Amino acid sequence: MDEMVALEHYLYEDGIGVSINDMELWVDRIVVLPKIRPHKLEKAVEYCFLLCQNQDFRRKLLERFKECYVLIYHLLKSNIFRIEEIEPFLKPRNNDLYFCYFWKEIETFKESFDKSIRSYGIDTAFFKNEIDMAMWIKYGFHPSCIEYCLKYDIIEDVVDFNTIPRAVKWSPFEWSLKPDSLGTLSFSGFFGSIKCFKYLLLNGFNFESTVLSSVVSSGCLDLFHLYRGQKNTYSEIISTASIFYHPSLLVFLFENGVYHNSKGKINWRN
Repeated sequence: MDEMVALEHYLYEDGIGVSINDMELWVDRIVVLPKIRPHKLEKAVEYCFLLCQNQDFRRKLLERFKECYVLIYHLLKSNIFRIEEIEPFLKPRNNDLYFCYFWKEIETFKESFDKSIRSYGIDTAFFKNEIDMAMWIKYGFHPSCIEYCLKYDIIEDVVDFNTIPRAVKWSPFEWSLKPDSLGTLSFSGFFGSIKCFKYLLLNGFNFESTVLSSVVSSGCLDLFHLYRGQKNTYSEIISTASIFYHPSLLVFLFENGVYHNSKGKINWRN
């Protein structure tokens, strides 16, 4: 247990100097790192660059391919894996996204590419431009869309949109865990986009029931403090903070006297 705590702190809280011998534990945490820290995909790739020198880690990571194919794809592009190593794990081909990610590397995938893209309601013509395709894969959303601006907190571009939708669209290329809601305010809260979140509040986007869980998922204390004064906050706040491994938020909750009332809501003692 102490080893797991040390590793999680190392990965999620940017700790340094930890030494872990259990490769299974490393694989478990590396696989979920981009999912619960969407902006840490490059960090996961960096760790894998070192860890994949260990053949045991390399094999175990490939065995978990279905849980982390986005990570595997980036390792391929970084020349850490070879397509010959990856291809056996693409069979049986029961995930349309495999075609989208690997259609250029695997000849037999090209014929399924258009069908796979259409299954997600995306215009296939959009992906004929290789630069556009690379953008979707690299960022999860294309830089021209509102979702990209909200994810990466690019407030300057958000302001330039003539109309900001009340709900946004999820991308099949986004690798993080899907938030409970695709309401625009919840979406920006999920990615911890402080500037966009505040801008939306100032422009008529009101708190909704799913905003709290989204903000807690991001682990952003600044956003959490904005929500703290709202009523009807739900008890899953502690569970969500634990799942996404935000110890600083959990410590704040307990140190500030959080307790549950008989209706299952969060109350504050101070």
